[in-house]
Amino acid sequence: MRAERRVAGSCPSLFATRETTCVKRTTRHEGKLESAAETPMALCTAVARSIGAKADKNKFRARVLTVFTTAATAAIPVFIGLSGDDFVTGKAVPSVLAALSATVVALGQIERPHERWSLYRRYQRLLEADAKRYTFGIEPFDKDDRDRTLAARVAQYELDLQAEWEGLIPSSAELAAASKTGPTP
Repeated sequence: MRAERRVAGSCPSLFATRETTCVKRTTRHEGKLESAAETPMALCTAVARSIGAKADKNKFRARVLTVFTTAATAAIPVFIGLSGDDFVTGKAVPSVLAALSATVVALGQIERPHERWSLYRRYQRLLEADAKRYTFGIEPFDKDDRDRTLAARVAQYELDLQAEWEGLIPSSAELAAASKTGPTP
């Protein structure tokens, strides 16, 4: 199969590389924000949806970690009790389950999906509430500069969310201490 030769600039809104392939130059969020930036309300809705998707992802992670940890730790005594003299079910399987449980608990403490879930959901709800206030002209969106006010509030929420999210990231010292002493209760 022969590659089609393209001239640089022949692809609208694209650029040619090596004169054979057109590659679209966008970042992960570029397309979303370009269309969302048309109106402050569209921007607010797009940011709320993006934050909501992150909240959903962390909700799923939190539930998976909790269910796995609970099931694995509950299964350990069952395997030991039912094993008799069998090495695999009496020692190997419970040991592996205990090690996996400890690893999952440590990951949960590092990633903090429950806290992230709560954080993202709170900011999603703040943006949704502002969208309703904006739609119905409720203070602070009852003046002539309501578009600027909404855009400024969305931008501030994004900055506040980033600052709070950074607080959930463990520091190098916390990671080092956790690796030396093990998970904390």
